[in-house]
Amino acid sequence: MVIPILSFWLPILLATVLCFFAGALLHMAIPVHKGDWRSLPDEDGILAAMRKAGVMPGNYMFPHPPSMQAMNEPGFIAKLDQGPVGIMTVRKPGKIVMGPFLIKQAVFHLIVSVLIAYLAGRTLPADVAYLRAFQVVGTTAMLAYIAAIFPEAIWYQPPRNYVTAKVVDGVVWGLLTAGAFAGFWPR
Repeated sequence: MVIPILSFWLPILLATVLCFFAGALLHMAIPVHKGDWRSLPDEDGILAAMRKAGVMPGNYMFPHPPSMQAMNEPGFIAKLDQGPVGIMTVRKPGKIVMGPFLIKQAVFHLIVSVLIAYLAGRTLPADVAYLRAFQVVGTTAMLAYIAAIFPEAIWYQPPRNYVTAKVVDGVVWGLLTAGAFAGFWPR
């Protein structure tokens, strides 16, 4: 029997709130993400050069070949060998206002929780045991929160500690989501 998604309103909201605040703790109070970012050497000089070059918000790769064929040209290969080689996202200039970022993060957790409720309501019975609900919801939540980091890690090669911290986030969020759903499963 399918459990209506609205029957999961409490675990959806609880998982959203728990994951949101756990994310804040993981990023601010616990040093899991302390080494995620570093300053550029001669940051002022590099920023001045970027402003002078007219770098606009967007994603950049350097060096960047003009075509796939150019990737095999000796000049491009020399640039790769000489370095630096990197991928960079440039945001709009201006003060960082946390409110919109926090709202989008909360909406992300809400969407994940709603999708998990949809899946759980169609795959698990109303009389499911706590541990079974915890297992299925936890696995699904961890998959939702962790899986996307690996293609990013493969292609963009962020530092290992960055990837590890993202996996820790996903495990914590997955376990909190599992507990919220298993503990408040609609009966």
